[in-house]
Amino acid sequence: PQGPAGEVGWPERLTYHGHAVWIDACLQQVLSADLLLQMAEALGRTKEVADLREERDRLTLTVNERLWNEETAFYHDELADGTLSDVQTVGAYWALLAGVVPQERISRFVGHLEDPGRFGRPHRVPSLSADHPEYDPEGGYWLGGVWPPTNYMILRGLDRAGYHDLAHEISREDLDHVVGVFEQTGTLWENYAPERTAPGNRAKDDFVGWSGLAPVAGLFEYVFGLRADAPSGRLLWDVRLLESHGVRGYPFGRDGVLDLSCAARISATEEPEIQVRSTAPLQLVVRWEGGERTVAVPED
Repeated sequence: PQGPAGEVGWPERLTYHGHAVWIDACLQQVLSADLLLQMAEALGRTKEVADLREERDRLTLTVNERLWNEETAFYHDELADGTLSDVQTVGAYWALLAGVVPQERISRFVGHLEDPGRFGRPHRVPSLSADHPEYDPEGGYWLGGVWPPTNYMILRGLDRAGYHDLAHEISREDLDHVVGVFEQTGTLWENYAPERTAPGNRAKDDFVGWSGLAPVAGLFEYVFGLRADAPSGRLLWDVRLLESHGVRGYPFGRDGVLDLSCAARISATEEPEIQVRSTAPLQLVVRWEGGERTVAVPED
């Protein structure tokens, strides 16, 4: 049932169905269809999924022809009367992970993540654009709260779109706030405030269900830069930190366990000094600013 925005945590017009075309739901279905198509390809069953290919292509066309606003450079929900909502939410960034943003639009779309007037707040990424009249600096649940699953979605989307620097920047910023709140309160929270180092208002404490994303997946994949492709026997280490760092007991595939360390560096262009011990053979791709090398790591 519809209720006041303060009770449900969404702008008032989004608290009921309204027969709208929802941007986040469309994009999630594009992503799901694409993943199922990849599975069918791997299994040699592509003839069974022609309908999924058609749905993916149709939804991609719908998103880009009907749900994009050239003036705001953003994807919006379409209301029942055919007009676009003026609300800008974090849900639009499923477009990056779904891979549907045309090249000529992507820089403006991604740019909102660095705009203090939109989503570039002290703790990124708020769930509602800061220029909306119902934006809540304390979070207000979905009226500006920073949510671990949507943040991780954005990191993966930025990675797919090639915005690796920004993914690292947002992930490290997010981790600093999550750790700061943990030091203050001794626990993880359901969501966080966008304007300061604090839990969201409102937010549940002792919430590691998805709030473990920042200190685990975010830390390993986008702060440290470790991104594994175990089926291919490949581990990318995209080194961006200058201080020494590493992981002990890093799981890789079914049986692999790695100890990884990177020595401190003076500058980002300095080639990283890496040490690796592994219980399984793999190809380690070490990347840094201006360089890349591949190392064949034997079983130890």
